[in-house]
Amino acid sequence: MADGGASRPVATAVQARFDDALRTCLEAAGTHHPAKDLFTALSGGPDSTALACLAQAYATRHGLRHTALIVDHRIRDDSTAEAHLVAANIRRSGVVAEILTVGDEAPSAGIQAWARARRYELLLVRVRQTGGCLLLGHHAGDQAETVMMRLSRGSGLAGLAAMRAVSQREGVMILRPLLAMPAQSLIRHCRACQAGYVRDPSNMDMRFERVRVRKALAALDSADSAMADSAMSDNLRRLAHAAGRIDDTLMRLLTENGLVPTVHPSGHMVLPAHGPELPLPVAARLLAFVIGQVARPKVPPSMRALRHLARRLCDGKAATLGGARFSRQGGAWLVTAEIGRRPPRLRVRSGERVIFAGMWQIASPVDAMIRHLGEAGSGGVKGWAERPGWCALPSLVRRSVPVLETLDGALIYPHLQSIGMCDGSADAATARFLPMSFVLPNSFAKTAYHK
Repeated sequence: MADGGASRPVATAVQARFDDALRTCLEAAGTHHPAKDLFTALSGGPDSTALACLAQAYATRHGLRHTALIVDHRIRDDSTAEAHLVAANIRRSGVVAEILTVGDEAPSAGIQAWARARRYELLLVRVRQTGGCLLLGHHAGDQAETVMMRLSRGSGLAGLAAMRAVSQREGVMILRPLLAMPAQSLIRHCRACQAGYVRDPSNMDMRFERVRVRKALAALDSADSAMADSAMSDNLRRLAHAAGRIDDTLMRLLTENGLVPTVHPSGHMVLPAHGPELPLPVAARLLAFVIGQVARPKVPPSMRALRHLARRLCDGKAATLGGARFSRQGGAWLVTAEIGRRPPRLRVRSGERVIFAGMWQIASPVDAMIRHLGEAGSGGVKGWAERPGWCALPSLVRRSVPVLETLDGALIYPHLQSIGMCDGSADAATARFLPMSFVLPNSFAKTAYHK
């Protein structure tokens, strides 16, 4: 442990750097989602522990509320005890902490993916309650590892931009203010502030891709250091920074020239079939954005698949990719979400507001099951004619909108009661499509790249 005289300059320097990064993130996020509440996703490791301490200091000085959220996945026998230990540690640093517990049992396979999905689900539900921002502790090393993994998969510009300092998921702004900070700075900050942390044993498990990549990068960085060259991790972060700047500029130019379609409140989009001829990589990027808006695939399509899709559309052939269906309609392409072979279903309780299929915010006045309308056919137009903009929707669009099926089998059409609005009133079912944010001020650009 460093002595008091040494610890104060360390803590002050890291805090000042963090404050600049978080302020930039909040300025970018505030144009879309101003927030008074900050929530740190706390695993108990040094990265998220340092983040919680840094965010608490920032929140105290700026009149914001800050809470650390700890998720107990109940994967290991001692997970609950560990969650309480993490909460006790951070509370000693003056941070309010809450433990969120996963309710369902872990599967026998794919545990990491399952745990990640459950973790985000609980975190987003809690943050959404106050309209706050979720802070994640990804640091410079994590960013370099992400770029290396995406390079190996042949990602395009958007993929190589890796993790963004500001993003949005299911209506929640997600901030990553540590992306320019090395892990060692965060460990030193924890020690300087006497904040206890734990080590996750999975971070040493070579069965996981990220652990293998981390080890390979460490070896490359060590070799580069011996030759007095720039470290590989450093170069990868530079690549992410440059790719992000170029991709943001490209999307802004496409938007300013009217080439990025708007999202209808029903969640569908329309692409002109005979628009300006775009270079293949640009067309692929535009299609990736459209697919992300309409379908929210868990794994984004590869550049190879996107280029194949672009060629197919140029030939006038219908196609599907990433859960999105491209169907010819007159002089345009109608882009809708595919229901799929295993369509999602979600139970909702009376008065509850939930997220369905990762893109619909639904409020229900009754206990019901949320599903896609198309599971039982597209339905008639009775009642739709009274709602301008909905009565003329094509059958493929109506199939992909959510409906509430009550316990007695009756159907409620929430989008017809409140088009594009979700006021949460107790006597009406409401639905609001949540667009995927992409054109944000480039907060990472303002956070100077640090070697």
